[in-house]
Amino acid sequence: MSYKAIIFDLDGTLVNSLEDLAEATNFALHFFGQQPHNLQAFTKMVGDGTRNLISRALPADRQDLIEQVLVKMREKYNEICLDKTLPYNGLKEVLDTLKTKGIKLAVLTNKDQRLAEKIVNHFFPNYFNIIKGPDGAIPLKPAPQTTLQILNELGVKPANAALVGDSNIDIHTARNAGITGIGVNWGFRGEEELKTAGADYTIDEPKALLKLLIMNS
Repeated sequence: MSYKAIIFDLDGTLVNSLEDLAEATNFALHFFGQQPHNLQAFTKMVGDGTRNLISRALPADRQDLIEQVLVKMREKYNEICLDKTLPYNGLKEVLDTLKTKGIKLAVLTNKDQRLAEKIVNHFFPNYFNIIKGPDGAIPLKPAPQTTLQILNELGVKPANAALVGDSNIDIHTARNAGITGIGVNWGFRGEEELKTAGADYTIDEPKALLKLLIMNS
């Protein structure tokens, strides 16, 4: 396999953003008189976009609050999204090497576009050719359309691309798009979920990603 493009998920893959996401969501829930959640609960709530996060955080009988809580959460998250979020150790070195090898890099996330750009450009300036979040016109991951759009813009065929992520959503996205799916065990969901989803590979640390990609290029 000759890899010419690698697409990365953001939350749980490039950065650990769970505390900031949880704080912003709990702030919004409390504002509207709803019960907050502990940090661990958010590992199963995030990944499908902010609207789905809010839906899961609200009780089944208070789904009528989604739009209001969503607005408040986004306001708060925009303020604090860089407070406790950090890149995972070793990833910058991996990205440096991939760029040196001429491999094109992109981010595909279900996080709001503006916030995705804010976080990626803060922690990883000048690394990624493309940063893609939801635009309202194309379905969220695991639908393959945005993945294929990214590859088209990069001029890379699916056979020469991989998607790296921490959840079954990312692996299903890769499979739906016909590209290699690589699961990272350091994220929010863990190895069992990734293997069950059909990951082509799972890895425990960023440098293993580099070894895998270079060995298979």
